[in-house]
Amino acid sequence: MEKQSFLKIVLTGPESSGKTTLAAQLAAALNTLWVKEFARFFLDGLGRPYVHSDLPTILRGQLAWEAWYRQKCVQTLICDTDWTVLYIWEQYRFAPQQSLIQIPENADERVFYGLCAPDFPWQPDPLREHPLERDALFEQYEQLLRTQNLPYTVLSGSPEKRFAHILQIVQHITVP
Repeated sequence: MEKQSFLKIVLTGPESSGKTTLAAQLAAALNTLWVKEFARFFLDGLGRPYVHSDLPTILRGQLAWEAWYRQKCVQTLICDTDWTVLYIWEQYRFAPQQSLIQIPENADERVFYGLCAPDFPWQPDPLREHPLERDALFEQYEQLLRTQNLPYTVLSGSPEKRFAHILQIVQHITVP
């Protein structure tokens, strides 16, 4: 298998914007695997409030899960988050003088982002913190994707509309 034939689809965006639901649907439709959000696993077992210095551990865990799942996929892997979420969260939540989450160098993989808009009602969850800041966070995600020249599309509207939109794009990308 050539590395160019592999495609990673990342769903990113603010809290409660439909990333997990969409990741599961997309993986099922494409008959592939999806990488869940490592932060949920980590924070559920942490036993204390998270702190700034936990973010690199969360990123390493996410990257390890991605690497493990990638070995099991032939062509396409769906990710329910990636470094973009931790990068934006670090900037927003901690406003660090020195960032612990670095923007990665260009990887030798094809990546396409689905940026999930927060255009439906907030869904409460013990790990979600900012129901009123989702629009501001969305703008930060879009600015990051633009400034890093990462290919993306905005996913908005009903879950069905989002799914149809990203599925059409992914099928177009993966056609040889």
